Amino acid sequence: MNPIKRRKHILDELNKFGEVTVIKLSEMLNVTSETIRRDLSLLESEGKITKIHGGAVKKQVVQEDAFSARIEAHREEKIAIGKLAAEMVSERDTLFIDSCTTNLILAEQLPPLAFSVITNSALIADKIKEHNLQARVYVLGGEYDYHFRANLGVSVCQQINAIHADICFIGAGGISPQHGVLVKSFEEAYVAKAMIAMSKKSVILADHTKFGQDGVMCIASIKEIDNIITDKGFTSTGYTPQDFAGKLRIAD
Repeated sequence: MNPIKRRKHILDELNKFGEVTVIKLSEMLNVTSETIRRDLSLLESEGKITKIHGGAVKKQVVQEDAFSARIEAHREEKIAIGKLAAEMVSERDTLFIDSCTTNLILAEQLPPLAFSVITNSALIADKIKEHNLQARVYVLGGEYDYHFRANLGVSVCQQINAIHADICFIGAGGISPQHGVLVKSFEEAYVAKAMIAMSKKSVILADHTKFGQDGVMCIASIKEIDNIITDKGFTSTGYTPQDFAGKLRIAD
């Protein structure tokens, strides 16, 4: 494929999904990651896209706030996932909740019980306290990342490593039986891996569009997690519940 057609294909993918990753484009177009990065740099210089860590987003999405766009994407599915996940929470539980947008919606669905939450997202902390004054909420301190609206970095992981939780709720950028649970940045991955390691039970929240998608780093194999909660659109992914070792739960 010549460079002009390749860049057109990149723009087509952006128009379809709103966000692309270097890894996915490299595999799809059968070129090196360096070639894709050069294409993205050129498209950005032409004002057609905006580069982000590990990929790019549509120009208009950035202007409207890419984070808000991610929250609204598949919102009904995320609400269903959040409701099912919330049923797993009991009185006096200690929870890790990472900064994914599905967890922001989960925060609105949590039951009105006295439990403790440790999160790296001030937005999630606010949502929980808006709906439940009984909950004790702690925000992990670290370097603030505007793209993810979260605190990330070594200090966040160090704090997590001193805490033992009953359940962690973790988002996914991609998931498959072969590659496990993937996220789209190394910084996110380190936080998620630490939360999983320090929790009795790990629960992955992933709407159906995340199945078969790639990421930059695996945070856990399917064997290493306890549950995956997704929406009924899962039936269109080409996978079956059996592909995920009986750990899949589908929200209505």
